[in-house]
Amino acid sequence: MQLIINTLNTLFKPAKSANILSMIERGELILLFADPARNYLVKVNDKRFHTDKGYIELSSIKEKSFGDSVKTNLGEQFYILKPALNDLIMKIRRETQIIYPKDIGIILLKSGIYPGAKIIECGTGSGSLTIALSTFVQPSGKIYTYEKRKKFLENSKKNIERYGLEKYVEFKEKDITDKFDETDIDFVMIDIGSPWKLIDAAYKSLKPSGRFATICPTFEQLTETVFTLEEKGFINTEALEVLVRRILVRRGKTRPEQRIPSHTGFLVFATKCTQ
Repeated sequence: MQLIINTLNTLFKPAKSANILSMIERGELILLFADPARNYLVKVNDKRFHTDKGYIELSSIKEKSFGDSVKTNLGEQFYILKPALNDLIMKIRRETQIIYPKDIGIILLKSGIYPGAKIIECGTGSGSLTIALSTFVQPSGKIYTYEKRKKFLENSKKNIERYGLEKYVEFKEKDITDKFDETDIDFVMIDIGSPWKLIDAAYKSLKPSGRFATICPTFEQLTETVFTLEEKGFINTEALEVLVRRILVRRGKTRPEQRIPSHTGFLVFATKCTQ
């Protein structure tokens, strides 16, 4: 737990003292929160931020601290919150389907990564997982992320740069077939339509006992991937699906939501063994 706290503190600057509230600075990312449907990730500057509840002079926020509130020109209240990693991921600009926080959480736990880890990610997409991985490998780790489509790679770069994480990420516009450029890697994440085609490449790059993961939308892809992992010398193979159900808490009528975000993909994890 302390390791996770220390890692996140490198991205989200804590207050100098429990008794001293630090003022929000120009250029800082904040979450303006009115309600679950109206919450916006914005950068503090001298512009106006417009909402359906009126506009906010962002320059006025520089005099405030996290946890304070600000009112629009129409008198509607917004709270000024420090963004969580979940907020950063969900607010990125999307050119592709993303890996969602519910899946990212267990990927982080099962990948064995640590501050200083070296990671290969194939299939950058919009960069949601890249953001999470680069947060946790600080201060000396590196993400080598491969994406064959230039449009997607350029968008993911902008997302990463917006959060100031670019020094932890090396972007590569390449279509990998048999091997990656890097070796002695701690973790390989494959997010492409046919992940089994890159299992050989992942094996060559991973250090002994290094971890592998992928996400498969269908049972057919899942089955092909698991059998290929076993054929290529991986062990400790595990396939699972993460489901999240929100609860509507109301006095006298608390119940689960009728609609839930269910299937996003099947996760597969495995470990490289040399014998």
